[in-house]
Amino acid sequence: MTEIALWGNATDLSLLSHLSMEDMQDLQGQDAIQKSQANIVDNDTDAVWTYLQGTPSLVDRHVDMVLDNAGFELFTDLIYAAYLLDCQIATSMQLHIKQFPWFVSDVVPTDVDSLFEHLESAKCFPDREYLDRLVPRLRKFFESGAISITSDPFWTTPFSFYEMPIRAPALFDHLQSSYLVIFKGDLNYRKLTKDGLWPYTTSFREALGPLGKSRMKILALRTNKSDTCVGVESQGKVDALNAEAPGGAW
Repeated sequence: MTEIALWGNATDLSLLSHLSMEDMQDLQGQDAIQKSQANIVDNDTDAVWTYLQGTPSLVDRHVDMVLDNAGFELFTDLIYAAYLLDCQIATSMQLHIKQFPWFVSDVVPTDVDSLFEHLESAKCFPDREYLDRLVPRLRKFFESGAISITSDPFWTTPFSFYEMPIRAPALFDHLQSSYLVIFKGDLNYRKLTKDGLWPYTTSFREALGPLGKSRMKILALRTNKSDTCVGVESQGKVDALNAEAPGGAW
């Protein structure tokens, strides 16, 4: 499920505005996701899973997820949130969205309502078997407060997330107290790492700067759409990637 949430970020509507249903299936089908596993250059899911399984007795396992794109990615994010709740990995989920788009496809409050309208429309999705079971389940999570939405002004400021402790101390304190904070997408990744041209083998924790030294437990799910990239295991791996896709095209 984590990898599905990761590859949901590949369907960025700001880059793929003319995507057809067939194109979507090519990008997001089960076969495509399995083939894409070899393309993950920094994969810490085992460590995350070990952490999540290590505290089953913790009563408050609140998870925050900082979203990226509307459309199909938002759909996969809601499914991921529901999965974490249904599996009792999380006891509550808070989705952080922007008050207005930074890029044209970013999630804003009206996008959530629009997604539900489309999911409930037989005209948009005539094959109803699974959606008629899924959508009421998602709505119930929202109605009960198990999934909530918030929109902090900090997400649309020009500052990197290095500045969060100073510019948005209440948000910073909240995220420090979270069981896990999931950041989606390229923009959030770039702001997490100060959009720096780090050596590719720099550890993710080091690139996080002050956040890496905080109590915040961070999982970043991002498909590469810019030059910033850290956490590659070795220079040998970097050399192999450059040989496969010269010029940093990987």
